[in-house]
Amino acid sequence: MDTPPPSLLTVRTKAGPTPANADALTPPVTPMSPRMNKAILTDKSTGHGGTIDDSSIDNKGRSHSEEIMTQGPSSGVPEQLLWSRITPKLYAGTYHLLEVYGRGAWSTVHRALEKEAVHISAATPLTPPTSPQRRPQRFLAIKAPVHKGSYPVIEKEACILTYLHTYPSASEYIVNFHGFSLSTHSLILAAVPLTLESHTRSALAHATANLTTRTMFDPVIGAAQWTSLAKALISGLAYLHSRHCVHGDIKPANILLQPLPSSEAEPAAHKPLYADFSSSAVIFPDSPPRPIDPANDAITPAFTAPELLANYAKGGAVTTFASDVFSLGVTMLVAATGELPYGGPMQRLAVAREGRPMDFARSGEQGSRIMKGGLVEKVLLRSLARDPEMRVDAKAWQKIMDEM
Repeated sequence: MDTPPPSLLTVRTKAGPTPANADALTPPVTPMSPRMNKAILTDKSTGHGGTIDDSSIDNKGRSHSEEIMTQGPSSGVPEQLLWSRITPKLYAGTYHLLEVYGRGAWSTVHRALEKEAVHISAATPLTPPTSPQRRPQRFLAIKAPVHKGSYPVIEKEACILTYLHTYPSASEYIVNFHGFSLSTHSLILAAVPLTLESHTRSALAHATANLTTRTMFDPVIGAAQWTSLAKALISGLAYLHSRHCVHGDIKPANILLQPLPSSEAEPAAHKPLYADFSSSAVIFPDSPPRPIDPANDAITPAFTAPELLANYAKGGAVTTFASDVFSLGVTMLVAATGELPYGGPMQRLAVAREGRPMDFARSGEQGSRIMKGGLVEKVLLRSLARDPEMRVDAKAWQKIMDEM
């Protein structure tokens, strides 16, 4: 039986500084823009089986970003100005909560079923109204905060997803974002239940049970699928970086695999999508360094670049495009071997600081899958350089993959 997450408290926010008497144990709630003041968060339970109705949101009170999104970068609005004006795209609909997908430090992710939406086109004086057009029901993923202190993290992620989706090709690389729920302070996302983490775990079990001298040198998910996955994820990272976005927490659990049509002639394939932008940042060439905030930014040591681990405890670690490249390199290393490169949890942090994941992975049980001079090494070697200055950047890495 699923344990329902805690109810969300009533919060009233307004533009301006946070009150001085804000709860000292949790970060203050991020002030909303005046355009969002028309909708006030209400006390509403998001437990299993609840129905959430955001369909009454007035179009006039919807996000200022929607005006910008109708123009988009193609209209000539400078990207930095576009980002500075972003407020979360708002969701207007009704959904019924189902089971829990997973839980994290900041949020609980539910699967939900959206109620059927009906749209009636406006009639002109010379034509009768058209028949109602129904949008089919669809499954959603609802990322809801676990407590009031999670609100700033969730809203920041909503802003980043809104900004990225101003670009028409965003859905090719990142999970589809339907909007921000004002009633529950939640993210409304496309439901994609399969992660690279679970897919790799299943592939490792299958590869181990069917090990032969012919397959022991291939990635556990298969050489063709691994290569295709690497190309897609590297292209996706180049896309994020071209939009000035540092993901900040790339790992197999934050990559969703959307099924693609398959046939008997071709094995089942997936389109990888980046998800969980709670540790992300949008940075421009003249942006000041943004150190990781341990209170609001998550890192996963096994996938974190060594320069970040060296400075994290001191409070001076800064996520960069180069640290993203390293994290994706380790992620693809795990997709090849099916296991973390650094052994047990007791030694993982200390060994990860050394920044030599491929060397450690070769000493593991699946080391034969990353032979020197082989496919995995050719693709990942430059991404895993210990010195961030020596790492390949995402755009150059994409070009290397295109030429392979």
